[in-house]
Amino acid sequence: MRARSGGFSLLEVLLVLFVVVLLTSLVTLNVNSGIGSRSQEQTMRALRDTASYAIDEAQFTGRNFGVLVQRLDSAEAGVVLRWRELQPQGWRKPLTVAEVFEPLVFEGEVSLLLDGIYVEPADATASDPLAGTAPQWAFLASGETQVGELLWRDGSTGELLWRLSWDALGRFELAGGDETGDAFATAP
Repeated sequence: MRARSGGFSLLEVLLVLFVVVLLTSLVTLNVNSGIGSRSQEQTMRALRDTASYAIDEAQFTGRNFGVLVQRLDSAEAGVVLRWRELQPQGWRKPLTVAEVFEPLVFEGEVSLLLDGIYVEPADATASDPLAGTAPQWAFLASGETQVGELLWRDGSTGELLWRLSWDALGRFELAGGDETGDAFATAP
């Protein structure tokens, strides 16, 4: 009789390799499952923070700022929010701290209510800065804005994902829906 050598058989190596690949796949799925919701939260936080900054900047500089709400060009549901500054030539891209005022894209269904009235998004031609299209949401040099809220819903299910609400002095409250879409947790 011959003694078995200390190595592994091909079947044993393949079995171990299969288990490692399976575990790696499960871990990757779990890690990546929340990326969409984290991205949505980052977009909402960016809107909240930039809007707060716009109110402060409007007061400090004496210039009015605004947000132009525009439909996405694609067939997909959603809107893009473009920041504007009132200049002598009309409403244009902000001159100050341009990197802060980057456009924000919201995919799905987005509703903007200002002073209790639904705001219809502008069409694609409104984004041309030379068109001078007035923004729907304004941040005045007096430090005021319209009372309102932005509701972001899932395009396929209609589930409420995020709600950003604010008062006339720009005190913002950001809330995100849980798995049921009914309860909201306030985000810091």
